[in-house]
Amino acid sequence: MRHIPFIETEPITSPPSTIYERGKWYERRGYLEEALVSFREAALSSPLNRDQGAQTEWKDSDLIWLEYGLLSMRLRSFQDAENAFRTVLSKKGAYAQEALNQWAALLHAQGTADPDIYASLAREAGGCTNSEAMLGKALYYIGSYSIAAECLSRLDRLTHEQWHMYICSLIRSDRIPEALQLMNQGNQAGHGEGLNELTDRKSKHRIIQLLCERKLKRTQLEASLSLTERIEWADIAVSLGMIDAAEELLAEYGDHAYYALICLLYQEGYKSLAAAKIHALEELPLQDPGLYSTDLIFVAAERLYDQGSYEESAKLFAQLRSHRPSYTAARFGEAACYLQSTLISLSGRLERVYASAEARTEIEAYLGKINAALHVVESTGWHTSWSPAQQRNDPFETERSLVN
Repeated sequence: MRHIPFIETEPITSPPSTIYERGKWYERRGYLEEALVSFREAALSSPLNRDQGAQTEWKDSDLIWLEYGLLSMRLRSFQDAENAFRTVLSKKGAYAQEALNQWAALLHAQGTADPDIYASLAREAGGCTNSEAMLGKALYYIGSYSIAAECLSRLDRLTHEQWHMYICSLIRSDRIPEALQLMNQGNQAGHGEGLNELTDRKSKHRIIQLLCERKLKRTQLEASLSLTERIEWADIAVSLGMIDAAEELLAEYGDHAYYALICLLYQEGYKSLAAAKIHALEELPLQDPGLYSTDLIFVAAERLYDQGSYEESAKLFAQLRSHRPSYTAARFGEAACYLQSTLISLSGRLERVYASAEARTEIEAYLGKINAALHVVESTGWHTSWSPAQQRNDPFETERSLVN
């Protein structure tokens, strides 16, 4: 097996003295239990928990509780996560919306039905002046589009962000005529929106409108679009769940267009569908320097990694790295494969009966170091991540939730 260099980190005996920063220090290095203890200690020792403090301290306290909730969620301490999110929401500060989003994601990951998620969070957010808007955004975040649309429909005035979420929620709920009607009514420019942003927004909504009209009237899309335009349209179509429109735009327009379609599907969470299209290819475009060819190989390697085929995945990442040395995600992916393989090997050795307790202790210590090194690699963000809403797009992989 290929040698894995040890990733040196700062000694665990010398973390920062500030409690919150100590928690971040531990978290970055993979010592998650220690990080959780530090976040909780920091939250409980905040001046805001002893008295009402100055207004400027509210954000810091809320952020600490949010960090504690997110890490508790990750470590499957669900009740602690809920309590932390409840604390942040009760302060009605800058992080209240994020806490509500993550609370919705936690409930969904635990298998709670959408109507029950809404009912639970509505009780908690009832004291907020803009509770329906907050609930609409949280339900949109987890892909509960029908209920999100109902929340947004009850608002007297819509910001541009809410207007866009409402349109997308209606489309994803297969309420195309209502979405078209809302688009035809128009919306004012967003706060602080410049001319370029306004032009881009209008262009995107025009594409959405044409895609809706195609779905409603069964009309075909424009044949005169360039490949760049087709990819742009397909990207929007996939984000709205209009897979047939994306396929119409790209499936019959050359290899690079087809590779782009696969990548767009994968990035939006349609992992099984993307994988099926990859398997249908005669071979991977390993010698093709094109952008989507490269991305396609990365997707194939990442799928192998997620399936535990670390040796095959490492080979693909290595080939990708050799063709594009600057592709840092491939380098980290390859490193993650070797680390995972080493963990499996060491775990297998640990399961055997050893006469020497010293040998077991040594292996356990090395496992801890490899786990910490793997965490450092994973913290680079090399792996594709999906929002809770995007996770719903693959019914065959529902077990891969945010809290796994």
